[in-house]
Amino acid sequence: MSIPSALHDRRYDPLDPTASFAAAAAHLFEAFADVAFDPNMAHAPTVSEAEVAALGAPVAELAPELVARFALRAGSSWGTAEDLRRVAPRALVLAADHALPLDRTVLWERLRAAGWPAWPDHQVEAVARFLRAEWARLVRSEPRPAHAVHRWLPPVSSATHDLSPFLDDWHEALGPLTPPAHQHAAVGHLVALLLDSPLRPDLPDTVADLVAPGEDAAALQLTNWLTGPAIAHQLQQAATELDGTQAGRRTALAVERLGRFTRATATR
Repeated sequence: MSIPSALHDRRYDPLDPTASFAAAAAHLFEAFADVAFDPNMAHAPTVSEAEVAALGAPVAELAPELVARFALRAGSSWGTAEDLRRVAPRALVLAADHALPLDRTVLWERLRAAGWPAWPDHQVEAVARFLRAEWARLVRSEPRPAHAVHRWLPPVSSATHDLSPFLDDWHEALGPLTPPAHQHAAVGHLVALLLDSPLRPDLPDTVADLVAPGEDAAALQLTNWLTGPAIAHQLQQAATELDGTQAGRRTALAVERLGRFTRATATR
């Protein structure tokens, strides 16, 4: 089973992204429930026996600080990749809720080092489903400094190598069948990407700053999505509907920048 096929198997209910996320998180914990705790795992002297024992608590109840400390050391000075596989659901859920005191880029580096794409199929599927639900919740809730699409994409693009299922869902969230609050949020994330991210409208290559280093295919996917006629149309429609408001002014500026980016991309 390939990771892309797992990610394309979309089961999102647009009416309640919060419930969809909760269901995906529960499924994630269930998928990893049979990974056993090793009370005799190797660890460096800087890791206490009490910390090792604490890691044996139910995974869903592990303290965020303990999970972060373990994830940072797993496979080197504390435990093995197998031990990290057991803890992965808790780490992913905490990271999604901005409750893990560890940069999610580092978390995904550790999960890649643990070989997550080669885990049992049902576990890879559960991770993929969780990422889709996390994205769906993100793009349908108002952007905030630490809660923005352009901050979410870099670490996850290195984990999946394929942004198309997420971009397809974003397109759906921008569409007319989406509940207004969710649609406005999806527009807000697009505006934030065009105005507040490292993307520079006259320098198309800066799209690479929105994905992980070396993920050229993901950067191309994002470029093609942004420069397609559907996104320009949806953004222009949002600017028209919001005309005369502060959000409308930002959206109109985003329309102008998207046009510049599209023209610069066509001529490079």
